[in-house]
Amino acid sequence: MKIIFEDLFHGEIKLLPQTLDDIWHLSNIIEKNDLVRAVTFRTDEQNTDKIRTKKSTKKRMKLGIRVEEIKFHEFSDRLRIHGLIEEGPQDKGSYHTFNVTAEDKDSITIVKTEWKEFEIQRLKEAVQQTKQSLIVFTSLDDDTATIAVLRQSGIQWIADIESHRSGKMYESVSTEKEYYGEILTLLKHTKPENAPLIVVGPGFTRDHFIEYGRSAAPDLFQQCFTSATGNAGMNGVQEAMKSGVVEHIAKENRVVFETQLVEKLFVEIKKDGLASYGEEEVKNALESGAVDHLLIADTAIRSEKGDVLVTLAQSHQSKFTIINTMHDAGKKLDGIGGIAALLRFKI
Repeated sequence: MKIIFEDLFHGEIKLLPQTLDDIWHLSNIIEKNDLVRAVTFRTDEQNTDKIRTKKSTKKRMKLGIRVEEIKFHEFSDRLRIHGLIEEGPQDKGSYHTFNVTAEDKDSITIVKTEWKEFEIQRLKEAVQQTKQSLIVFTSLDDDTATIAVLRQSGIQWIADIESHRSGKMYESVSTEKEYYGEILTLLKHTKPENAPLIVVGPGFTRDHFIEYGRSAAPDLFQQCFTSATGNAGMNGVQEAMKSGVVEHIAKENRVVFETQLVEKLFVEIKKDGLASYGEEEVKNALESGAVDHLLIADTAIRSEKGDVLVTLAQSHQSKFTIINTMHDAGKKLDGIGGIAALLRFKI
């Protein structure tokens, strides 16, 4: 994310999203009733009153819409911002949808009545995290390999590759090479140049694959790490997320940080230790000054109660983190109400 212009006195920030994670951050920053300005395409007003014997032409223009709905489409890598046109050369009062992607080269301007502190904090994180590398996972066993990418927004599944083994025939060198070759082909199209590669899975298959890969495509394996997991597939990736190998590689990754917080929370809950969860319980802990770290799910932060809890945390010098519910740790937090806290002392 790149901040091009900032005028908080008038509630205006102009941004250039550069990655899929930036698009995800925007989905958590833009809210209903914000004014969003962007360059877009819309049917030329001159064509609207004519009998359409020809295909209508789309004209490039800059519009400002008053936001009514925001949807992040993870699998299409786009953010849809829908609302009424308030600024622009035509069609004021009509509805329009901005489709924002990381491939766009145009900036986007967000105007709010008031920017909340956590929204500014999130923008700063997005700017800083743009400099960090992605991490690519290959999780495999004898039957299936899964390619996934660890982003700031969560773990993105890319593809599964079947080995098509058939009993002992799979033991032939040619069949094994074909399986590993398919994995390498996909990695070449998925893995950025400087991104670390983590190979996980049960048994010796991962070791055989690494040995083959270092010979066949050494550039892909310059930053290669491996870890044994009980499962292959996305389950193996999730296991690796909780292991030391991922923490060592991605200390600054948002998902790793959030996962560690949630895991620590559940450890404390299990032993009836320094943890609290539930809206009223956490609110009481905040008012007592007992909260060290407030954990609030992104599904709860937009509500009035979310604003109240974050304001309380700030007034009592408590840290707070918004947890993304798109990954497993966030779903665990959401499962207990989406509001919890790590405590300084028991109350």
